[in-house]
Amino acid sequence: MKISPFKVEIWMNEHENDGIYNLTESCVSPLKMGELLELLDIKEKYLSDLLDMKLDYGDINGSDELKKQICQLYETAEPCNIAIAQGAINANEMTIMELIEPNDEMITFTPGYQQVSSLAESLGAKVIELELKEEKGWQIDFDELEKAITDKTKVICVTLPNNPTGTMLSTQACVRLIEIAERHDLYLFVDEVYRSLYVDRFCYQGSLFDLYDKAIITSGLSKSFGLPGLRLGWIVGPKAFIDRIIYRRDYHIISISKMNDVLAVEVLKQKEKILSRNRDICLKNRAYLEEWIKHERHITNSFTSGTTQLIRYDMKIPSEELSLRVQKEAGIFFVPGSCFDCEYHLRLGGGIDPIIFQNGLNVFSNWLRQFD
Repeated sequence: MKISPFKVEIWMNEHENDGIYNLTESCVSPLKMGELLELLDIKEKYLSDLLDMKLDYGDINGSDELKKQICQLYETAEPCNIAIAQGAINANEMTIMELIEPNDEMITFTPGYQQVSSLAESLGAKVIELELKEEKGWQIDFDELEKAITDKTKVICVTLPNNPTGTMLSTQACVRLIEIAERHDLYLFVDEVYRSLYVDRFCYQGSLFDLYDKAIITSGLSKSFGLPGLRLGWIVGPKAFIDRIIYRRDYHIISISKMNDVLAVEVLKQKEKILSRNRDICLKNRAYLEEWIKHERHITNSFTSGTTQLIRYDMKIPSEELSLRVQKEAGIFFVPGSCFDCEYHLRLGGGIDPIIFQNGLNVFSNWLRQFD
């Protein structure tokens, strides 16, 4: 099985440790372990639990309490609708491996997260990528979507909010997407790992799992919760599909860490404390970005609702070359738009520590003065 190089991950692995200002991170600024335990007020309890913990495999499918807490993120989910994964990326992998067969057709959108489309192609599927256009606010063109569906189409894949554009859908748009999927009897595979950090109020606030009986949702604690080090993700879907995933897990992960399971339960029990902190970070950064954009002549941006967004620059320099230059000359790390097949753009993270975010943008402005 051959697979395409994962462009954004390769770029991150090769360059993210070489900059002073990481302005491209897609997670909300992660908490330190001590900060998390203090925020949740569980330091003594958690450390006591760890010392008494037997380091066996634990609950192979994840603890009942973990699945119960995940269900609270949805209106209609029950434990039988939940499969636990090692991060959302593993949830995406198992979903595609179970869902896609050779000669299936899958519709997805670009710019987007490469993992899903490249995995499906490696399995012999035909992947139809529909372009999200900047001049239309990176929104889905539903007429184009309808035309792309054939009798071989099996699934429509979306990421809400989108990575890298950060765009979300209105309630009306979500309803139309579901109507199209239902009319053609298609699965709707939605990566919702950035859900819960909405900035724009027009966005649909819930999960598409609660709107459509053939929706398969992946998510985790890495992005909106800002806890990528826990490597805790999940799949929410129809019971029959989740039953197949449970069998598949034995080939992929067996179980997750018992320590992560216990801490994830505490995080989800007190999720509003963490999400409130993370929304504040995103709102502060967005407010600063709005003012910064007004005075930065070389950059434009369509403001979005997720923790990632694309900014366009007006210099005729390929994004990879520009990213390498600004990192070498000013210490600023960006993922170039070319990693998402979207040239003359850079991915900007909106959940970065506000001090780093503000200082980094100011340094970037000074660097951009050479192009005036």
